[in-house]
Amino acid sequence: MASELCKTISVARLEKHKNLFLNYRNLHHFPLELLKDEGLQYLERLYMKRNSLTTLPENLAQKLPNLVELYLHSNNIVVVPEAIGSLVKLQCLDLSDNALEIVCPEIGRLRALRHLRLANNQLQFLPPEVGDLKELQTLDISTNRLLTLPERLHLCLSLQYLTVDRNRLWCVPRHLCQLPSLNELSMAGNRLAFLPLDLGRSRELQYVYVDNNIHLKGLPSYLYNKVIGCSGLFYLPLYLVSFDCLPDVLWCSHSSFRGEAAFFLIGAAHRFPPRRGEGHRDRERSCPASARVGHEASPSHLPQFS
Repeated sequence: MASELCKTISVARLEKHKNLFLNYRNLHHFPLELLKDEGLQYLERLYMKRNSLTTLPENLAQKLPNLVELYLHSNNIVVVPEAIGSLVKLQCLDLSDNALEIVCPEIGRLRALRHLRLANNQLQFLPPEVGDLKELQTLDISTNRLLTLPERLHLCLSLQYLTVDRNRLWCVPRHLCQLPSLNELSMAGNRLAFLPLDLGRSRELQYVYVDNNIHLKGLPSYLYNKVIGCSGLFYLPLYLVSFDCLPDVLWCSHSSFRGEAAFFLIGAAHRFPPRRGEGHRDRERSCPASARVGHEASPSHLPQFS
């Protein structure tokens, strides 16, 4: 196995490969062959998913200076080291399904970063420096232990998809309402009691998912024309009683609404098919005509059902 690995890396070096796939190699350490001599100067994409790595080398940026995408999904990495900040060309970093407890402040130096995936880890907080990622478009921090989000997150002016499902959030920070490019916000499975009144004012924000927040007692009126996922709720605002005010798509399955409108709303909710999956990667932007209620649905901006 070791000789095969060395051969794979040697060929990539000699032939100046831009992509290197080292998935499913049962690696416990970062291969020394990758860091040998000048490293792999031409390498742009490194795939090392589903190994047993616990850390990253300090000289990673020196040996792989042109790295654009780094996939480390499903390893045992505990800390994102300071050295990660030197990968100045990095646009995509996937550290999902690791054992991360700390993300170092140096991650804010990745000024070209567009996609950051930190789902399924042990994170209790994110460093404020995340707000320095001006090009960031996708941030997935679902299934962690977050109690709050960094205040400077609203400085990520390019952020379009924010997924914070299954954490321990009690509220949505008001500064998230200031994100000018945010298209999809998913905060399902938290402990939310309310949403900011300004949430939904932005024309860019089209999808809001707050499923399974059992303490959530209402939705801001500005969300009336958005795509809303609110399964598992106990309350629904009265303005939604009228079909004329229903969102383009409203998911209410497994809810236990209280009040006079409960029977009517639950019956209406069953007209909608269930979501195909969770996370923005599983939601396509189309919708059948049968899912339209009270508005002319635009297939270009609604999720696909199956």
